Amino acid sequence: MRFAKRKWLWALIVLFGLLAAALVVPFLVPLEGYIPGLTKRVSDAIGEPVSITDLRLQLLPTPRVAIIDLKLGRKSEVSIERASIVPDLLLLVSGEVVLHEIRADGVRIKASALDLLKKLPKGGGSGGVLVRRIVLRHVNYEQRALRLPEFNVTVDLSVVPAATVVRLSTDDGAFKATLDPQEAGGSRLSIRARNWRLPFAVMPLFFESLEANGVLQNGRLNLPDVKGKLYGGTLAGSLDLRWDKRWGIDGKADLAGVNVVPVQSALGKPAKLSGQLNANAKYSARARTAAELSGTIWVDAPFEVLGGEWHGGGLSRVGGVPLGKLGRGGTTRFERFRGDFTLRGRRMEVNKICVRSPSLVAAGNIAIAPDQTLSGKLDVSVAKTGGFVGVPVAVAGTTADPSISLTKAGVIGAVVGTVLLPGIGTSIGLSAGSRLEGKTECQ
Repeated sequence: MRFAKRKWLWALIVLFGLLAAALVVPFLVPLEGYIPGLTKRVSDAIGEPVSITDLRLQLLPTPRVAIIDLKLGRKSEVSIERASIVPDLLLLVSGEVVLHEIRADGVRIKASALDLLKKLPKGGGSGGVLVRRIVLRHVNYEQRALRLPEFNVTVDLSVVPAATVVRLSTDDGAFKATLDPQEAGGSRLSIRARNWRLPFAVMPLFFESLEANGVLQNGRLNLPDVKGKLYGGTLAGSLDLRWDKRWGIDGKADLAGVNVVPVQSALGKPAKLSGQLNANAKYSARARTAAELSGTIWVDAPFEVLGGEWHGGGLSRVGGVPLGKLGRGGTTRFERFRGDFTLRGRRMEVNKICVRSPSLVAAGNIAIAPDQTLSGKLDVSVAKTGGFVGVPVAVAGTTADPSISLTKAGVIGAVVGTVLLPGIGTSIGLSAGSRLEGKTECQ
């Protein structure tokens, strides 16, 4: 019994001795002298300045070198609060330099760092050093057009670069992506998201679910199968992104049954329109850099909105001429609103507009300038009159505060009709004014 007690006592003494050594050794082994040589070696490898505030040796939980406050680049394009390098001790004794893991916490990456990262050594090893795993925690990517939440990245490296496996996830677990190598080359990409918001500043749409599968290879990301659920509706589409020589993007997005009210709120717009949206969009863009893509994008999207209302700028009464009892407070109810939406850079147009309700039919074209001002013309007619009782109206104002008024031809027609035949002549004159300008039909 006494022998057993002594054995446990010696075990505790050894354990506390190791703990004490783990706390004391980092302060007994000065590593500051290695900082200039280490920073120079890394700087020579990437062609950019490198700085380190402190360098420490730690024994727990496993022997490792800790790096404090690491910065890469002339403008600190990449900064890391704390990093650790864990060597494989058994292989180190045999003369091989193998790093079991490189771990970095509190990583901040600026958009300008993309060019810097291209200079990093490719593959799992460089200069006789083999790296098995890279772990990045709490990563912040700073880009004006993107609003990325903090995310984590794990890279399992291999001697063969094509066998590298990458896993990415946001801190909240809402978004996960995996890159797995393929035998034919490149990597298979799988994306899964739940209750996740798109990180694009101009389009922060919220997805109840999103799934995408495709291939990443030779400066190209091809996602032919994208499916999602958003705002009570569904999305089915594709995306083809390239950045080998110039940046380019092509794809399509088919929407069905999407509630347009929360979509407008997500985009920071007043909810003027309600109803269920169906659309078949195709998009494309070309630019020298990723940041310039949004300014060159074009979109063609035939659409329809079913069973909704337009709030503000009601069409039921224009210039004092009533066109049916369509609602109160400037609200226009409709059964179907369809048209062709086009986007060229920052200029938008809605052509072949056709709005139908039991009391009203409207057709025309509207343009939206980069400053959100509106211009265009609508032919508004009382339903079931064959356009006989109608008004040509001009659209103006802004997307936030649109306005409609009689066109010049409409005013002339109304005046002439009222003089020749008071009462019904006003409507006849308005309809004549519409035809004078070239009436737009609602097919």
